[in-house]
Amino acid sequence: MVRLVAVVPAFCLAFGFSGAAAAGPRINDIRLEPSNGGVNIVVDASEPLTFQSWSKASPSAVIVDLLDTAAAPASKKGSGPVSAVEITRHDSKGSPMTRLTLPTQAGQDYEVTAVGNTLTIAVFGKGTRADVRTDAPRVRVASVDTRIVDGELGRATASDAVLIAQATGGARQMTYIGFKNSASQARVFARLNDAAEYTVRKEGDNLVVLEIKNATIPLRNNKNHLDATFFDSPVKMITPSEIEDATPTIRIVIEMKSAVPFEAKLEGREIAIYFKR
Repeated sequence: MVRLVAVVPAFCLAFGFSGAAAAGPRINDIRLEPSNGGVNIVVDASEPLTFQSWSKASPSAVIVDLLDTAAAPASKKGSGPVSAVEITRHDSKGSPMTRLTLPTQAGQDYEVTAVGNTLTIAVFGKGTRADVRTDAPRVRVASVDTRIVDGELGRATASDAVLIAQATGGARQMTYIGFKNSASQARVFARLNDAAEYTVRKEGDNLVVLEIKNATIPLRNNKNHLDATFFDSPVKMITPSEIEDATPTIRIVIEMKSAVPFEAKLEGREIAIYFKR
């Protein structure tokens, strides 16, 4: 069944930067849209966003960090299951970061999706869910373990239009790279527009290298590293790059905090590496 929802913009926030030289995406708009007893917090940016999402128990809140992005602090009255939206700036390692804090009920059901320049945080009403794109990066957290940071780190996926426009020479294209952490394991995964051949090997004591053959990275944003040090996991840093050769290759270097068993799997169009805790 397809659910049709009338979208009514309830609030709109305007953002500014401190300093003309601020790098990274610009936040153009953040708005709240009531949806079937819940609410969608929609972030429109000047370019694809890098995000990490997680939840905390005391006080209960959903947190979404927009990395390499600087926005002016602001506070706005919420809607439905979200009592407020707090926008704060937290610089990390010399880079700006915008944090969205959504005070909610304990164990609130939510989902984050990012497609192109738009990121949506869907906070669901009690007993409801919403239809979302199955090819979009997302995270759903229904319960919180206060000992573990349980969430996802990723970059916005490439749209189908981008993939079609930039397709060259039959090479596969990486549309998304992400990291997801849970109480039992950490998952690093690369999503492509088609199945691809790959190899995984360990280099030295603390590096795991994934190479994807005959593949390219169409979005510049997806060539930047993902810093996973924030999460309680064995993974520290994920660095994707392209090796230019007669046949292009994607090389993803995973720097580990500690050596743990790992397993690589091909899951549809995703190549995933699981690291046991």
